[in-house]
Amino acid sequence: MKTEPTLQDYIGVIIERRWLVVICVGVVTLGALITSLCLPKVYEARVKFKLDLSGSKPIFFSEIYTPQRVDPVESQLEIIRSRTLARSVVEKLNLNFIVKNHRYYYFDTIFVAEGFPAGKYNLIFDDHHFSLIGKKDVVIGTGRIGKLFDIGTLRFLIQKKPTENIEIIVKGYDKRAEELQNTTSAGQIKNTYLVLLKAKSCSPELAADIANTLAYEYINYSLATIREVAKSSKEFIETQIQVFGEELNKAEEKLRQYKEKTGIFLLDESAKEIISSLAQFEVEREKAVVELHEVESGIASLEDELAKDEATYGAYKMMASYPTISKSPIIITLRERLKSLEEKRQELLQSSEKAQGLSEVESKIKNAEEELQRATKKIVLAGPSIQDPIFRSIISQIIDKETRTMALHSRMGALNNIINRHNWRLKQLPEAEVNLAQLERQKIANEEIYTMLLGKLEESKIAEAMQISEARIIDIATVPDRPLEPKPKQNTILGFLLGLLIGVGGAFLLEYMDTSIKSSKEIEELTGLTVLAAIPLVKDKDRPQLPTIEEPHSQITEAYRILRTNIAFAATAKPMKSLLITSTLPQEGKTTTCLNLGITMAQQGHKTLLLDCDFRRPMLHRYFAKFVKDKRHGLSDVLVEKLKLKDAVVKSTTENLYFITSGTIPSNPAELLGSPKMGEVVEKLKEEFGFIIIDAPPALGVADARVLGRICDGIIVVVMARKTHRDAVLEVKEELERSGGNIVGFVLNGVDITRHYYRHRYYYYYPSKQ
Repeated sequence: MKTEPTLQDYIGVIIERRWLVVICVGVVTLGALITSLCLPKVYEARVKFKLDLSGSKPIFFSEIYTPQRVDPVESQLEIIRSRTLARSVVEKLNLNFIVKNHRYYYFDTIFVAEGFPAGKYNLIFDDHHFSLIGKKDVVIGTGRIGKLFDIGTLRFLIQKKPTENIEIIVKGYDKRAEELQNTTSAGQIKNTYLVLLKAKSCSPELAADIANTLAYEYINYSLATIREVAKSSKEFIETQIQVFGEELNKAEEKLRQYKEKTGIFLLDESAKEIISSLAQFEVEREKAVVELHEVESGIASLEDELAKDEATYGAYKMMASYPTISKSPIIITLRERLKSLEEKRQELLQSSEKAQGLSEVESKIKNAEEELQRATKKIVLAGPSIQDPIFRSIISQIIDKETRTMALHSRMGALNNIINRHNWRLKQLPEAEVNLAQLERQKIANEEIYTMLLGKLEESKIAEAMQISEARIIDIATVPDRPLEPKPKQNTILGFLLGLLIGVGGAFLLEYMDTSIKSSKEIEELTGLTVLAAIPLVKDKDRPQLPTIEEPHSQITEAYRILRTNIAFAATAKPMKSLLITSTLPQEGKTTTCLNLGITMAQQGHKTLLLDCDFRRPMLHRYFAKFVKDKRHGLSDVLVEKLKLKDAVVKSTTENLYFITSGTIPSNPAELLGSPKMGEVVEKLKEEFGFIIIDAPPALGVADARVLGRICDGIIVVVMARKTHRDAVLEVKEELERSGGNIVGFVLNGVDITRHYYRHRYYYYYPSKQ
């Protein structure tokens, strides 16, 4: 019955394959250390700054009509990570001009135009002069140290002569920007609006420059966006001021002329009330018109920015022309609702009871505008998606402004309706009074509009001149004093652990793939039969092959005594006088086992005979060469009746030990061994000797062992540790049992007693000598 492996078994596997573990640990650890020492040092600089979230707010959109929240902080982080800002940093720091081994300290005033071809270049120095060599050794230009080298598309100054020639690599701006994106990262500091920006480079100074420059470029981008919108608004307001200034002058002049001509200078209270309301509504309408033009100007500016990328602009145009917006019932309903609410609001503004319902109406207007914004985004952004974070942000701003134009159009429509109603009331007055009222209205309206425009102009000028962004640097990046990577100590430890993992894994893999027998426990689990003894491995080739005679106190001799004892225990139920010793394959030690077992039997006082039945590769006569005078006097000669049995028996120098050699090698060994004569010989020998130990050929491949097994009292199979495979052991067992043989047990030969399973068993009594 197979048992589950224990922790001791697993540890044993690792110990037995320790050479593999040691090699893997050594190689991987050394490789990690060498790699760490050979890799270029990489430095990381960090800058901490606050994001510009002005105008940013959580919005909802979907590409498949599913509402999703857009995080404004993440949107700003995407802008920081964008290719546009990376390219700006490349241009600012001339990062596409790469000096091998980072010897930038020789250079100053570097400039590379976009038209300069990318590739490798060499600076060859000759005294105080140098030549710039391109592909195929073409001279691009020559220069002098200390003077500006300028060929139009490339410009630099070499401050001092280097010790050797310098290799330069020029890369395209876009490719270098992509590389820069891979070496920079930006992440939000938890629970804050602060960002930690990291930049890596093989030069510590350059790492700090990249981090700081990227932070400043983001701040400049935020400022430029604010200024661009403010500039567009200012230009529009300036034109409107000029227009309304002229209109105001004309209105004042017309009013003066009318009063002088008619002599009417005052209006009654009813007319004054109508004129005041009309002027107020017209001012509100003009404010809406001005705001509408500001928004439209902002949209035009953003579209100009978007047009820099043709693919993105095309995708935007597809979204902008999406027909669902103008025809959407939701959009139409919301615009009508806004128009109605605006009318109510304007009427309440002129009413004495405005405090009661105005806040409620304004709240409804705000909700309607938010619904309109969400509906617009949901419809528009269901179209083609945009990947670039900057352009995605621009499109989001455009959609916000487009939504605002819809709300403004609704307000203007509501104001037009109110103004028309007041104009109808005005027409009910006497004609002279109506004309005066209209002139007064035009003059008042133009005055208020003109004043309002002047105020907005000042606001736009302030915004355009704005030098401070909400984004600002908190901690500037400093030059790092130690490299981020490689980390030799950490890599060595990781290499050690990885090597250990690979080594242990390899040990278990080899153990899994190794189908050879390694322990007595395996044989017993595999066959269900007993292992009678485990014979230690003889590592020293010069040691005697008969230790039971020459080394009676050795571990191996003790193992053969254990074998003798276990055979005696096995014979208690049924006496055994003839034992067949066989193996699965050659070179497994069956003859050595046969000899040493016979010697221990004889030493115990049993009259023992060793019978060599291996007619194919006989070995017994070699051990008793000094006693064998003629190799033709052996068992085969007895079986063919050329020799008498008593003449074939030879006595050795060991007391009680006798042997019969194989004799003349026959051409039909299986037939001779399976003959009735062989059975008669064995029976006669049993009468004279206490034990007969038969050395038979290996059981697999030939039938000799199976034939002999039927006439013997028991069979012992010798198995060589770490050589004999499990399948062979099972096959031998099945074949011998099928032929009628009685397998007493197995002998595991060649056991390395230094291994974990046998160490304590043998070293308890034999601590030093094997």
